[in-house]
Amino acid sequence: MDNILKNLVIDVEKTVGNRLLLLGIRPYASYKEGVKGEQEGLTFNCLSESMNYEKVDIKIAGILQPPFEFDGTPVPVEFEELNGKVWQDWSNKGAVKLSVTAKGIKPIENKRVKIGGDKA
Repeated sequence: MDNILKNLVIDVEKTVGNRLLLLGIRPYASYKEGVKGEQEGLTFNCLSESMNYEKVDIKIAGILQPPFEFDGTPVPVEFEELNGKVWQDWSNKGAVKLSVTAKGIKPIENKRVKIGGDKA
């Protein structure tokens, strides 16, 4: 019997949400036969309001530096073309986990409303 997780279709954008809070960035590398290879891209660790404030890692392949300045202070971001799949982690009692990728990321600009007629 095939693993049902391989055939499961997920709407990742609805599950994870597209507006997330970026908490951290780290590189990720490829692995071939258990051997760590070259850096393939970056992993963005985010907090998802849609997932009851769970943390989720989102990988973007092909970038070696963040496309904007990030000093470690949490910042709201949105991702382009989110995709994902579920998989079973047999090294962790068969826990079902979510693997998410995206094509791009950008910070969400905070729009401030001025009250009282101040003109900048």
